Amino acid sequence: MASYGRCNEHMVIRKSHWGWFPHFSVLFELSDGSLVKKEYVPNNPRKRFIPPLFFKGVEKTTVYVLKSHLD
Repeated sequence: MASYGRCNEHMVIRKSHWGWFPHFSVLFELSDGSLVKKEYVPNNPRKRFIPPLFFKGVEKTTVYVLKSHLD
């Protein structure tokens, strides 16, 4: 994970589900400790040897809410 701008923003780099090339997403930490992950994902993913330069996709937002184990 790499710092991305401010101290509560991080870039996540992992292996793509499409193949050997990287996939990037950004994590933002909110003031309550929750995390918001933003990434651009393809509409019709499929495995390939060489990544496409351009593809149609959507921005996907995932929210991870911090919960206390006492709740």
